[in-house]
Formats: sequence, structure tokens, C-alpha cells
Amino acid sequence: MTFPTLLLVDDYELSRRITLHYIEKMGFSGVGVDSGQAALTFCRQHRPDLILMDVSMPGMDGLETTRRLRQQFGEDWVPIIFLTGCDAPEEVVLGLKAGGDDYLVKPVNYDLLDAKIQVFLRIAMMQKQIAQDAERLKHYFQENEFEQSLALELIQRLTYRSFSGQPHIWHQLNPAETFNGDVICRSVSPPGIEYFLLADCTGHGLTAAISALPVIDGFYELVKQYLSTRLLASGINKKLHSLLPTGRFVASALCAIDYTCHTLSVWNGGIPCVLLLDIDGSVKQKFASNHPALGVLNEAAFDDNVSQHSWQSGDVLVLSSDGITEARNAEGRMFGIEGVVAAAKQGWPEHIGSSILDALGKHMHGDDTKDDISLLIIRLESHLATPRASRE
Repeated sequence: MTFPTLLLVDDYELSRRITLHYIEKMGFSGVGVDSGQAALTFCRQHRPDLILMDVSMPGMDGLETTRRLRQQFGEDWVPIIFLTGCDAPEEVVLGLKAGGDDYLVKPVNYDLLDAKIQVFLRIAMMQKQIAQDAERLKHYFQENEFEQSLALELIQRLTYRSFSGQPHIWHQLNPAETFNGDVICRSVSPPGIEYFLLADCTGHGLTAAISALPVIDGFYELVKQYLSTRLLASGINKKLHSLLPTGRFVASALCAIDYTCHTLSVWNGGIPCVLLLDIDGSVKQKFASNHPALGVLNEAAFDDNVSQHSWQSGDVLVLSSDGITEARNAEGRMFGIEGVVAAAKQGWPEHIGSSILDALGKHMHGDDTKDDISLLIIRLESHLATPRASRE
């Protein structure tokens, strides 16, 4: 068993011997030194649990010794109790300013000394525990930050891997937290059908982003198999229903664009805004959410019906999550689909996406939205039926 070590600094040998005797009777390990310099030397090699410091000593007195010890200890707190023959208030103030924690007047009442030592050792133990906990929390935070950065990079690579070099696409993802619970994916099937997925996972942050991983994986894997939009929706739903915990689901819109036949197929389960705008920015078709979110229903109950519509070169497909349409300003008014349409016309035809986000910012009076924001703009052009839409 290790006993707390108390350092006694006192130049008077008899007083030092008597006090050390009582310290050891109290159950502590006592070490005595006769000068301030000896105290500094001892504390460079050992860390006492508490110091009893005589104030009046030749050479370096107790006040100066305490100041130097505080510098030497740095952030490491060691209780220091002054032992002095003077109890004048101004002397007490000087001692506390020098770095002392308490005062005892000589001749020392050893019962009182015992009580004070016990109190300060308990405080020191709690301080040490707090410091250890803070270090553990710091280590945990650093590990967590590193792991989150890796997860974020993985999700971003999976999400954005097929968007580079596609001038007909504009997209924006703004997370409410570090991670975005929304995802936007693009892939092209071997025959040249271009597929898009905009998904909004339950919740925010890392838990929502984790739910997005099987959606992203399922989307890219199933598109490679040249499945129809119906089978694509059904396949992803089956995967999510089997993997996601109860209460977790993914609102999604799946779109398939055929640039040869000028047709658009949409399966919408929970995305509030899927719009086809004509060449002048007017709403040509609203694809309403006619299905529950992916992962809610089992395979037997799942409805894979899609909405189909023809398009003309110059039309624009706009998809956004509820982080935009349901954003409320200080008066409680939602931005709504009407806000999306009006802003799209304002920025037509070259700046649709940025115009919508600018209008959303004005609607919120500069306040941050409370939800993840995702916005996808796709220009439908006949020339995309060329090798641009070939196998990836």
C-alpha cells in the first residue's frame, strides 16, 4: 500500500522532527527539508502529494519558494499549506497570492492539521481524476475526429465519384452537422440510361450517413445490372428493409433518363420536390411522392410503380430534399415548392441552383437551416445520347 507523501519545509530542526513525527502517526509518509532551495531540488525529482511550508526561513523564504514551486509544477497542482507564527490578515493575503492554498498558525494544532491535510488530499485526488478524465476525453475526441474524417471521405467518394466532367449536372449538399444525411448519386447503365438517386436518411450526422451507405452501395450495384427503375427501387428497398434498424428509413427519389427516347421514369418515396421544368422555366410536371420511404415496407408490400413522362431538349429536372422546401423563416413560413420554382425562374437558365440557394438564404434571413440540404439540377439535352452516356 502506498501512503501519501508530505513534504515539510522548515529550517528549525526540532519543529521539523516533531511535525514529521505527527505526520507519520497520521498515516502519511513524511519528508523534511531545511530550506527553500532543498524543497525545489526535492520537487524536481519527486512529486509530493502535499507540502507544508514554513514562511519565515533564512535566504529564500516560504513565499518565494512557493512562487518558484508553482512555476516548476506548471499545470500540475500540489496543495501547499503555510505554517507561520503570524496570523495578520495582510500576511495571509501575501501567502495566498504567492500560491499557497491555506494557513495554519504555530504552534500547530495537529488535529486541525490532520483535518486540513485530509481535505486537500481529497481535493487533489479529485483534481487528478478530472485531469485524467479530461485527457481521456481529449484522446477520445481526437480518435473520433480521425474516424469521422475517414468515414466522411468514404461517403463523399461514394457519392461524388460519377459527377466529375458532367456539365449538364449541378448539385449541392450542405450538412446540418459534420455528416450529411442526404446523398446524391449518379450512374449510367451499360445501354446508356442515366440514373440519379436523391436520398434523405432519417436523422442527421453520422448515424444518418451510416444509413446512407447501403443505399449508395445498392444503387451503384443494381444500376450495373441494367435493371428498370421499378426493379432498382424494389432491390434497394429489399436491402434496406433487411439491414436498417426499426425506425430507420430513407426518403428517396430514383430517376432514369433515356436520352435516345426522350423519356423520364421517376419513383418517388418521400422527396417533396421532383419537378420537370420546360424550356422557359415553367413547371411541366410535378412528380409527387406516391410511396413510403425506402426500407419501410417488406418486399411483398412494396409498390414499385413509377411515373413516366416525355421531355424535350432544354427541359430541366430539379430535385430537392425537405431541408429546402420545409425550411421555415422567423415568421414560421416554409420556403415550399413555390419558392423553388420562383427562384429557378429568377436564375433561369444558367444559375438555377445558386438562385435557389440564394433565395433560401434570404428566406431564412441568414439563419442556418435545421436540416440537411440537398439540391440536384439536371439539364436534359438531346446530344447526351452520344458516347457521353456510354458505359462508365
